[in-house]
Amino acid sequence: MSEDLEILCKKADELFKEEKFADIISLLNDEVLEKYRSAELYAWRARAYNVINDDTGKNSYYAQKAIDTDPGYYMGYFARGCGWYNKGEYENAIADYSKTIDLQADYAYAYNNRGLAWDNQYEYDKAIADYNNAIDLKPDYAVAYNNRGNAWLNKSEYDKAITDYNNAIDLKPDYAVAYYNRGLSFQQSGKNIAQAINDFTKFLELAADKDKTWVKRAKDYIKELRAELKDAALKEIGDLTSEIKKLLLSTDGCVTHYTGLSVAKKLLFDDSKFRMSEGSFLNDTSEGTELFNFLQYQFISDCKDTKTPAAFVPKPFIGSFVAESKHDDLNLWRFYGKENNEEAKGCAITIRMKEFIVAINESLGVGRQKSDPGNESDIKFYRVAYWDHITDKINFVIPNSRRKVETELNKLMGDLKDKVKNYRAEDKSNLEKYLNSIAFLFKSDAYKNENEIRLVVKGIEFEKKFDTDANPPRVYIELVNIRDVMETITLGPKVDKPDEWAAAIHFRYDNELDAKKKPGKILISRLPYK
Repeated sequence: MSEDLEILCKKADELFKEEKFADIISLLNDEVLEKYRSAELYAWRARAYNVINDDTGKNSYYAQKAIDTDPGYYMGYFARGCGWYNKGEYENAIADYSKTIDLQADYAYAYNNRGLAWDNQYEYDKAIADYNNAIDLKPDYAVAYNNRGNAWLNKSEYDKAITDYNNAIDLKPDYAVAYYNRGLSFQQSGKNIAQAINDFTKFLELAADKDKTWVKRAKDYIKELRAELKDAALKEIGDLTSEIKKLLLSTDGCVTHYTGLSVAKKLLFDDSKFRMSEGSFLNDTSEGTELFNFLQYQFISDCKDTKTPAAFVPKPFIGSFVAESKHDDLNLWRFYGKENNEEAKGCAITIRMKEFIVAINESLGVGRQKSDPGNESDIKFYRVAYWDHITDKINFVIPNSRRKVETELNKLMGDLKDKVKNYRAEDKSNLEKYLNSIAFLFKSDAYKNENEIRLVVKGIEFEKKFDTDANPPRVYIELVNIRDVMETITLGPKVDKPDEWAAAIHFRYDNELDAKKKPGKILISRLPYK
């Protein structure tokens, strides 16, 4: 390497550490790159574009230039891997980080970044192994400790997560997200509420952007935790609702959403985003009431023995889906697959669950980069449990689940009923908030053949929108467009001109370069609907 080239690389390294990424691009301008035609300089410019999330493809362009110039230079593959990661192409990112490690086995950053890619594929053990290597190579690597803590947190290994966050904070006392993550660990484990409050508070002191999603969540957590700290009985109920949600959690495979063709047209052709209504606005007025019927609980707003006004308790936002196996079902076509209130004239859209959740997180700016907190627990799919209230005993059924899981659920429901019955606080708004977080996961056993799965979102970080044509105005949030996560679309058995609809959908995706963005199948139902 020439002396001038070495000076440029050293300067780029200094600017990178100072997070002056635009200055790197100015330093390594086209004239400089043309003069030296150096793999090192191409890689530095690619990395600068990557960090500022330039979406013009310049990161990939200069990373490839580095690789073409010197196929044995590890940093070109690392830069290209970062570009794949930012696009959510985790398998390609892993391949390039692995190539980086093959060429430069002691490069700690490649292990850390490959760990992040494994994390995003829910391969937590592989991620931890990579973080271990990164820390062994660079013992003062605070980011790697934080990231390994996130992986332990996602495995519910709270003590190990807390230890890693402690190490990250010891190495970097102003590491805001490490405080947030440690607070999350204390909160989810229930080990130390006071410390969780302190950690979230410290995060708010250090957080640079007061409007970020994580800031909104931290404030909400502090409010909840302070209520629990004052009320041990409320905390017990909160813990029970958390355990119930864990039992009902659904993580693998696909789910199906029935809707009208006019809605599907907006989603598939107009790039509209998937909407979810606040629980109060679901079409069925009995939604969310079955749990309270079981608990024999009277809402604050229904109490007649007091003249004190009742505080409004918001409900979560609900997305209704069914198991993938129900994508072509007579009863579901009758009740949900409608167009202009005409049965079976709608469609059923099947999407990939994990990819949908990842897309939602990325849209919020919470894709797990090196500076972000760990995954949250409130953007998840849950199975619906169905209550058989004819029998005297507690009997909730979860379709296609093991009997052991149902037995555990019924025990938790019995415990919850006892705790709610004996809850004596005058202000029950916090209690209702916890109960509302699971209320839409329970329905009468008359509906158990639907095999419903629901997306439940608190909605703190989403902009609230209003359909003012409705009276009262309908509150909803918008998630993401589902085109990139769609697996199958099934047209209802009474759809007019189904072949034309199928052709339009097919050619809408025909020019997609990425095969993953094309629906696997376009089906036309042949059920004998009458």
